[in-house]
Amino acid sequence: MPLQTAVRRLSVPSVQPMRRDEEVARSGLGTGRSRPSFPRLRRGGCYHESMKPIPKDSETFTEVHRALALARHAEHMAERTFVRNPMLVISAIAALVTMAFVPPSPAYLSYIDWHTIICLFCILAVLEAIDSSGFLEFMAHSIVERVSNTRALVFALVTVTLGCSMVLSNDMTLVTVLPLALLLLKSVHREKRVPFVFIMITLTANLGGMLLPFGNPHNLYLYSVFNVDFGQFVLTMAPPLIFSMALIYACCATVHPGEFHYKKPDEIRIPRHRVELYLVLFGICIAMTVNAISYVVGALVIVVALAIVDRDVFTKTDYSLILTFVCFFVMSGNVAQIGAVASFLNWLMQVLGVFPTALISSQVISNVPSAILLSHFTENWAAVALGTNIGAVGTPISSMATLITLRQYQKSGLGSMSRFVGKFEVYNFIFLGVVAAFEMLAVGMR
Repeated sequence: MPLQTAVRRLSVPSVQPMRRDEEVARSGLGTGRSRPSFPRLRRGGCYHESMKPIPKDSETFTEVHRALALARHAEHMAERTFVRNPMLVISAIAALVTMAFVPPSPAYLSYIDWHTIICLFCILAVLEAIDSSGFLEFMAHSIVERVSNTRALVFALVTVTLGCSMVLSNDMTLVTVLPLALLLLKSVHREKRVPFVFIMITLTANLGGMLLPFGNPHNLYLYSVFNVDFGQFVLTMAPPLIFSMALIYACCATVHPGEFHYKKPDEIRIPRHRVELYLVLFGICIAMTVNAISYVVGALVIVVALAIVDRDVFTKTDYSLILTFVCFFVMSGNVAQIGAVASFLNWLMQVLGVFPTALISSQVISNVPSAILLSHFTENWAAVALGTNIGAVGTPISSMATLITLRQYQKSGLGSMSRFVGKFEVYNFIFLGVVAAFEMLAVGMR
């Protein structure tokens, strides 16, 4: 254990656990019998081999407690970092591994697509401002207030998720909609529907963002790198999106309707003028994305406006996603320089096709790094975009936003986690197979 190792490494005599008198007698201490050597620290002090307690005000006692505290803190920080940002940890490790093959140099700066990074930062900052204003929650409550049965409520929640996923990232969509869905379902006593609704919301969040360039972070990257026409991008992504949503709504139609009445809480209000400003800033983000205005000028306007209106937004922005992209840029740029890996990926895409390769790689290394990596080896942006967007469903790591759903359901305490995960994966793989087959057979993408 990390804490025990910290104690052993201190230059102090071996430490014995302090026990009550009867425990000491039972353990054989002081009778010549072997004593336990497992070191622990108990409240009230610790013992040398001579069984003399170390005074609390001694330097040794202070060093032991300081080492234990530091070890606990390091362990807690490492666990919290991985749980909250697993993709950042994985991307950082991947970048560090590739650095062993391609040493760091100024050429690393050329790996990074700065248009993507700056547009991503502006979008995340503005969306954080919109979310903190309560606008999304207000709209969701307003929509749900107009339904009167369980089936209509499920349809409304999926529709809200679809709307959010087209402009928010899938993880931000899930962070916003899942707690709201749980609250609404509990309010109308429909807790049994939570697992199904969570699955439909997650599928919608992961698939619904494929339509627009700014719907998913890797869409923004591919759109920027390949300089894709906006209309062409939408037309390419529309068929699988429409088919996916038709399947999701068909599943929602199986929900048994049950009458209820829901009224939006009176305390839900939004700062109207501030929300209007945020929506204008989001329009600037879209203009930056499609190169209608200079991304440098747009970023300057957005940063100044947010600094004046709500500078706290900058402390809440998801910088971990931006750092994740930087790490993946470094990783993919280095991989492209490694001859053996580049040859293997080229061979794989020739044998399977770009679309299946993107689909499969998304299940193994997640869809964002797959899009960035494969973009170095093909000019077929449509196949990469379709494969990584459809590949967002499947394994839990195909889209790291899926982990948000699993954590949220576990926190709800409404049922067996293993049963939920099993049901969740069944739906995911069915959708993965059906939508991928539609794209390959009906549209003919390979």
